[in-house]
Amino acid sequence: AHSFLTATPGLMSVKHSSSVSLHANARSAFVAGQTTNLARTSRVSTASPVMALEGGERVAVLGAFERIGVCTLQCLTASPFKPVMQTPPGFSPDMRVKWPIDGLDATLPKNVQYSEEMPVCAGAILASEGPADGPEIEFVLGSIPGLKKVVFLSRAGVEQRESNFLLKFNPFLKLDKWAAAEEAVTKYATDNGIEYTIVRAAALEGGPFYNSNREFASALEGSLFDLEAKAMEISAEDTLNGKTTRDLAALALIQALSRDVRVFSLVSVKSGALTCSVKNHMDLPPVNQKARSV
Repeated sequence: AHSFLTATPGLMSVKHSSSVSLHANARSAFVAGQTTNLARTSRVSTASPVMALEGGERVAVLGAFERIGVCTLQCLTASPFKPVMQTPPGFSPDMRVKWPIDGLDATLPKNVQYSEEMPVCAGAILASEGPADGPEIEFVLGSIPGLKKVVFLSRAGVEQRESNFLLKFNPFLKLDKWAAAEEAVTKYATDNGIEYTIVRAAALEGGPFYNSNREFASALEGSLFDLEAKAMEISAEDTLNGKTTRDLAALALIQALSRDVRVFSLVSVKSGALTCSVKNHMDLPPVNQKARSV
């Protein structure tokens, strides 16, 4: 299982304790064009113990040393929220990281509050490349003072695993572990009066990590920045198959902070080449003047 308590390979060191901008049309396409349809689906519950976040609140990102976490931090810097990351002892924001974003410094994103002590945060995003253990999730959530909303990145197929043995016994999917992690998040949030949203993504791929991916051929096969091309599919039913790019998953996690939706699934839909070196919804600059498309 991935760990929220260590810097590698999981999320961070946790102590128990009481810029770029998105294009407006890309962001509105996600908000208006997708989540509106989601809210009309009967299986989506709109009831919640507290109101969703409205913007301006601190939001802690758990998993920020992994690609999905780095991408989420970067997207948060362009959002109405204030990104926070709790760091292990001795960590400096100027340190080089394993997964720097293309075109930016080889560090974690700028304009983020980095602190060894977790400050009061109204929101939390738990985003890991693999499932974490239930007790660890409960401990991490309990270490965030002032928490009102938690968004958890899970795996599509959780509800299908009992009826589809090919999914259940696929050792790479780890759906039983993802289901246990979802249960831990749901139980903690329910017991403590905290709002929650579970975002089920398919296998994560791509993201703005072309230069830090040694398998360049594989990097080119992943569809990056597909939000701009509206190449995505969202469903309240856990029936989607495919893959989800990390930049799209990151934006979904952030949008979920202000949505009273319990659970939804998200996959990328690739339809032709998508340029990703200059024109992209994260406004990232070209890297080494290399034009590339996926």
